[in-house]
Amino acid sequence: MALNITDPKAALDAILAAIDGGADHFGVLQLPPSASLSDIRDAYFKLAKVVHPDLPLFISNSKLRVEATRAFQAITLAHSTLSDPAKRLLYTSAMENAKQQRIVDAMTAPVSTRISGSGQVTAETGRIYYARGKTAAQRRDWQVAQDALGISLKHMEGAELIDAQLQLGWAMLNNPQAAEIDRVTRSKELFFGVLSAAPKSAAAASAHYYLGVWNKFHGDMREAGRHFDGCLAVDPRHIEAKREKMILERRRGPEPAKGKPLSTASPSKTGTAAAPSGSHAAQRVGLEKKPSFLERIFGKKD
Repeated sequence: MALNITDPKAALDAILAAIDGGADHFGVLQLPPSASLSDIRDAYFKLAKVVHPDLPLFISNSKLRVEATRAFQAITLAHSTLSDPAKRLLYTSAMENAKQQRIVDAMTAPVSTRISGSGQVTAETGRIYYARGKTAAQRRDWQVAQDALGISLKHMEGAELIDAQLQLGWAMLNNPQAAEIDRVTRSKELFFGVLSAAPKSAAAASAHYYLGVWNKFHGDMREAGRHFDGCLAVDPRHIEAKREKMILERRRGPEPAKGKPLSTASPSKTGTAAAPSGSHAAQRVGLEKKPSFLERIFGKKD
């Protein structure tokens, strides 16, 4: 709703609401941060004309005059700061630093699923939790990652939502403190949700890889190989999937050609496998004739 600067009471209420809401100088003057010097000057003079504490409306009411004085001082400070290019630069730099600090504080503060204030998580706060969850997952701090991503999930959309699902599933899968149903069931639901929403995306390749790891851990090598194949079908350059696929193939060994056994060697009569031809073990070994008792006493005759 546009500010009615011709109505002193409406203008006063709007300025006081901005001050009490923690608005910056631009907000106090009811201007965007991109406002020009002329915009700042015009807004100040228009507001000063209707909220000056010496106006008859405020003089006749002591309570309103106190509030008008507070509003007038706020718009005067805003104007003197923003109309000076040097002061404005320092002020906007300080604002940006404060914003960055709030983001850092939000990302390092303990995660709680109980939201204070209005009970709502804003989209901006959701993105902060999303960033924090990803950072925690990179540090392998799985519980923090799971908590933060769980909060952010309801406030993401598009590619960020898909990635939040992927990251949350991986955090659950790795989190030793997670409930078993989360590790076994919920994480798989999140991965399959990614595959359903974006089957050809980089996130889908990662979801296939994570499902392959999950199945390998649970001993289902056939299903693990299927997901590693799915990962490589989406991203043929996925290094981890290539490595896992190679490990599975080495464990399984070479597959025999159709109609032929894996090995043509036949067992010997003694039950041992025949030695490869040309090997040292296959050479004929002559038997050594030991001398008799008499030959040892009288010597061997030539």
